[in-house]
Amino acid sequence: MAASDVAAGFAAIVECPEWHGGAEGAGGAKTAPNARAFGRLARQRCKELEDGAAFGPGGERRESEAAYWTAESSTWDLVARLYPLRQQSRAEAHAATPSAAKPATTDFTSVRELMDTNSQLTEYVEVRRWLEATAPAFQPVETRKGYLFYTRRSIRERASGSAAATAAGGQTVTEADPDATSRQRKELAPEDAEYEAGLLRTLYDYVRRGSVGNAMDLCVESDEPWRAASLKGGLFWRDPQLEPESGMSVDAEDGPGAVDVHPPHTAGNINRALWKRACAALAHDESNDSYERALYAALSGRLDEVVLVCETWEDYVWAYVNAMIEACIDQAIRGAAGLYEPASTASFDHIQSKYPPVSDMRHVFTAIATHDSAALRLESAAPFHRLQKALIEDTFVEYVTEFARALRAANESAADDCPELLRLVVHIALYLRRLGADLPAEVVSDVLESYIAHLAESHRELVATYVAHMPTVVQTDVYARFLQGIAAAAPIRLQLLRLAGRHGLDQAAIAKRTAERVLHCCAGGSDDDSPMDTEADPAFELAEPAEPLTDVELVQIRAIEWVTSSPRLYEHALIEVCGLARRFLLAGRTNAAAHLFNSLPEDFVQHDW
Repeated sequence: MAASDVAAGFAAIVECPEWHGGAEGAGGAKTAPNARAFGRLARQRCKELEDGAAFGPGGERRESEAAYWTAESSTWDLVARLYPLRQQSRAEAHAATPSAAKPATTDFTSVRELMDTNSQLTEYVEVRRWLEATAPAFQPVETRKGYLFYTRRSIRERASGSAAATAAGGQTVTEADPDATSRQRKELAPEDAEYEAGLLRTLYDYVRRGSVGNAMDLCVESDEPWRAASLKGGLFWRDPQLEPESGMSVDAEDGPGAVDVHPPHTAGNINRALWKRACAALAHDESNDSYERALYAALSGRLDEVVLVCETWEDYVWAYVNAMIEACIDQAIRGAAGLYEPASTASFDHIQSKYPPVSDMRHVFTAIATHDSAALRLESAAPFHRLQKALIEDTFVEYVTEFARALRAANESAADDCPELLRLVVHIALYLRRLGADLPAEVVSDVLESYIAHLAESHRELVATYVAHMPTVVQTDVYARFLQGIAAAAPIRLQLLRLAGRHGLDQAAIAKRTAERVLHCCAGGSDDDSPMDTEADPAFELAEPAEPLTDVELVQIRAIEWVTSSPRLYEHALIEVCGLARRFLLAGRTNAAAHLFNSLPEDFVQHDW
């Protein structure tokens, strides 16, 4: 898809029957298939640019454009995740009936009931999944069989009395177990230390992307099953004898698409709280690798060590949202009346976080926007991040209102600076309005007009598509203003007029208004309906028949073509023709009047006039 085809692709989605038909789902709520359709277009464009950057000229420019389309694709993914969920939550809240409270019996049922009743937490979980799904790809460390191979070889060589090994291994551990480095305060063999560092970085990257299962598989394949077990402690404890059947999706290590399968026996970790405190203690230990600390801090919902390895705005948001979700889940489990008493965590009470509890998304974004890092603050102010922030906080109305205000203040120059962002905001606004969002009509009209002005320069055939989404009372004037600026040949101009009719606009009214606007403008009037000067110039002279017409006269004569485009408009055209001819004659421009009459259609004069 070429860059010029992107606008056409988006317009095609807006024109599709699903968009106008308002298909309904369960409970009468409108379905929302189009957000992902927009996202697919963005991903397609991104892939084409990435391929071009790799194999064609202009690599840096293409990479920059590909980064833009990646961000847009990510934004559409966020819209597709959040807004149908919000719509469903509102429908369920409206139709909800009081039900008897059921005591939670296991951690799993506690969390399941929390997710069923707390729509805000459900959104936070979806935001976390979005941040995990849209994280950039990374290169995982290769699997390696043989745990601490080089360290164990060094230990054997020293045990055999090798002088070289003894001299070189003074700082190397003498026992090959997971706790040897912390217990002996010594190092692994350099080769093993390098691999372990890469492994821990990969494990964190997997967790950052919501792939705890992949992280555990890598541990097992690399002969570190004990570490896989340490990652699995976050599974919620459950007992099939104490909970009903459920087909709900679960936010566990199996990923966002996982479905709850009723286990044949007890599963999960009944001492999950103790496990999390142990993870926090491991993360708190500054002698450990930074990514190992971040790994276990993320699993325990602790911010302190995760933010130390965050590199992007998305990384920081994920860290905060993850901490907020884990804190909410922990509170629900603690407050539930379970049948079993988990082990005490008092021995870890000295492990405290320096960050205050995160309460909501506004708290998250405020913390990030006021961070000590100037680079992070700058990234927070980036256009896409401001838009994504508004979508997450459900403050798109405020965002688009400010966006429209900026367009007006800049006299459309903002649209010229970033037309793609304008296109994105327009389509998100149209999509949300289709879902039933209460967006101010005048604000949506403002951004639509700016986008239409942009389309008028390069995609004139698409203008009618978007004018049709404006309030009926302004459609005629907006499209007439667009046609007024078209200087193409008559067949092209009339084709654009017919496009208006195909999109449900009032074609006859547009033709009349366009002619009126052009004639008023050429007569020195404004765009309003103020009367034009029709008084004769006392100093005029009659023009010679062969004298060429001025550009202004030609424009006025061509304006009559709008109202002679259809026989239904001939009566109105007669009024305009007589008025224009009178103006020409009063100015002595008989040649222009003759040209005007000669330009009329052969069937213009009707027998019943």
